[in-house]
Amino acid sequence: MTRSSDAAVAERYRLLLELSPDAIAVHQDGIVVYVNSAALDFARVTDRGEMLGRPITDFVHPDELPNMIERIVGMGDEAGASTYPEEVVMVDAHGVSRPMEVTSVRTVWHEKPAYQVILRDITAQKAVEAALRRQAALLDHVSNAVIAVDRELTVRSWNPAAEQMYGLSAGEAVGRDLDSVTGGNLDVQAAVALGGTVDQLHRRADNDRTFLAHISVTSMDDGFLIVAEPTRRPLIERLGTILAALHQAVIVVREDGGIELANPAAATMLGPQSVPGSFVHDLPLDFVDGESPIVRCLRTGTAVTDATATINTPGGERWLSCSCRPIDDDTSDAVALVSFADITARYRERTRLVWDAVHDSLTQLYNRAGILKELEAHMDALDEHETGCVAIYYIDLDNFKLVNDSLGHAVGDEVLHIVAQRLAGATPPDGAVGRIGGDEFVLVTTHTKESMPAEIDRQIEAVRAAIRPPVNVSIRSEPLTVRVSIGVATVAAGDRYTPADLLRDADIALYQARKASREPYVQFRTQHREELQRRQRIEEELRRALDTDPSQLEIHYQPIVSADSGTLVALEALLRWTHPDLGSVPPTEFIPLAEQSTLIDKVGAHVLATACAEVAATPQLRQVMLCVNASRRELTNGEFLRRLSETCEQTGMDPHSLCLEITESALAPLDGGLLALLRHIRALGIQISLDDFGTGASSLSELYRLPVGILKTAKAFVDALEEHPSARTILSGIVDVAHAMGVRVTAEGVETASQAATIAAVGCDLAQGYHFGRPKPLVEILTEDPVIPSTPGPPDDL
Repeated sequence: MTRSSDAAVAERYRLLLELSPDAIAVHQDGIVVYVNSAALDFARVTDRGEMLGRPITDFVHPDELPNMIERIVGMGDEAGASTYPEEVVMVDAHGVSRPMEVTSVRTVWHEKPAYQVILRDITAQKAVEAALRRQAALLDHVSNAVIAVDRELTVRSWNPAAEQMYGLSAGEAVGRDLDSVTGGNLDVQAAVALGGTVDQLHRRADNDRTFLAHISVTSMDDGFLIVAEPTRRPLIERLGTILAALHQAVIVVREDGGIELANPAAATMLGPQSVPGSFVHDLPLDFVDGESPIVRCLRTGTAVTDATATINTPGGERWLSCSCRPIDDDTSDAVALVSFADITARYRERTRLVWDAVHDSLTQLYNRAGILKELEAHMDALDEHETGCVAIYYIDLDNFKLVNDSLGHAVGDEVLHIVAQRLAGATPPDGAVGRIGGDEFVLVTTHTKESMPAEIDRQIEAVRAAIRPPVNVSIRSEPLTVRVSIGVATVAAGDRYTPADLLRDADIALYQARKASREPYVQFRTQHREELQRRQRIEEELRRALDTDPSQLEIHYQPIVSADSGTLVALEALLRWTHPDLGSVPPTEFIPLAEQSTLIDKVGAHVLATACAEVAATPQLRQVMLCVNASRRELTNGEFLRRLSETCEQTGMDPHSLCLEITESALAPLDGGLLALLRHIRALGIQISLDDFGTGASSLSELYRLPVGILKTAKAFVDALEEHPSARTILSGIVDVAHAMGVRVTAEGVETASQAATIAAVGCDLAQGYHFGRPKPLVEILTEDPVIPSTPGPPDDL
């Protein structure tokens, strides 16, 4: 900074010191070297010369000098060190003592250490404190309760008379809300507006006894001053004015149940029976808990709060909350104060929330939580000595997803609502039915153990009969046909089952029912759970093997040979899995599980990469085509085409020596996107074989749309050759049409020499089956039959 800027900063700092309301002085080596205007006022001088140059000790009371020296020494030598503000007796230039709040700060004056002293006059504050002490001493000796509260009605002071009146010490009362310590409900603003006085029923904290207090309220700057004195006027006289102004219905009841006092709000809420001279049993109230809380309060002398009652009014049924409390007064025989509040809106909202918690909003049936509660109630009702059992029917709508996908969710919801109504009609009177999610419903009922099978059959038929009629929906002229699969689980008295266990077992039975579509239902058996647990473990272990231990997985290869010569033409890559604990897991078990989950994409990627790497690294197989299966999920993966290209590039696999085998079912439905993908695959040079032809939805008439070079017939065609003469004719016809379209034919499942001769005779180009070789590791294929071609020739010519 420039000197001019330094001077400007110094000038601003000097002005701040001069304008400070606190007295400020700087002393160096014990001599005053600077004072501001406020310091002159403190010393009662007008000329700075009367202070500058004098020892700082001239302005400190002699009794304070030892403490002053101790504070300064304790500050240390660091710049900016300071003492805490402390009350010190100072003296002015005329020797008059004055209490001041003093803070000392270590500073620098003309580049040498010095001390800055800040003095704040607390004379007025001390006077106020003394006055407050005198007031407190006065309040301690008055007979009325004197209570000071802030604007939020928090108790700030509580005199001894208040302690005696309310049975609470000052330590227990200060800091609490006013109403909580007096037992009243004081509106201080209203009291002040009405002239500052009001009568209220208050309560002692130590014995819970009530008394009428005359209250005076005075507004202060920071709150209110409240003076309370007990009054001994007759109770009815004291309460009448107070209760008349309340909107809440209140009655005072004698020990014999007679109504002594009722405010206007009581007559409005409870009707003409709630008048003095009537009795509480005449009130048209129906208490939910049975006994009237008023009668109980009168009998036991204990308070009752928030008891629920109903009352019929011209406007309909209303719900009330009733509270009653015994009161004590020597001049009256009234013994209980009873109040009523209309909680109809709150009750209805609470009832709605309770209902929503256990019901499905779409169908109005029970939801999962409601069904579990109903199931628990049915199970708890089973008697150990009876022969009853609880049955749960887990019902699922077949192919409901197609309704949502084709007609929209609004129509789907309409179908669910209709089905729900029909199921409710098919549920026994003592049963329960609910929708627990999606298109899944659950019906719970109780059967007799001896006739349980027949009763289950009857209930199943009742459900199916209810669902069977076509369902008319709003946006479709033709009705929908709805079919269901049902799983059943039962529990008898003494069985250690929870409702969740039974629901789970019924769900497992439903899964079995979906697989066994010809059965009307499936009843749960223990092996069903074991099968499901094995399925779950197989899925988990397969995922783990693919992610962390692929050494468990091995590729076996099955030969595909020329039907005429038996020469090896291709190898189909087939995955085999040997688990360290489960042993050899058959493909028929783990492949369907992989297809039902996201794992089939990982499985396909593993087989493709591994098989391409192994075959491409074997020179003897350069003229042999590698066939790899591809699932629908892989084909619909947007990265599949890139995966094929990168795999061939990374492994050195010639795309012209690679063939993808795709089943008919994997291609249904054949949309434009899938057809374009197949054409891109062929553009890479990769062959496409239509696998299991004859079992899916496609036909020879659609074959022209598919860019396939090979058609592999289903095993069923070969199996039928020796049983049905027409099977040879059908197979021959397939070969002729395929050849006419330039497509080769592979016969799959050839197991005998007779079958091999027949498929060659009808013109099949290629053959595969146990007759030519079982799936084996690649090293065994290379050392055994069939014959591997030694002459070069592109696979497209095979």
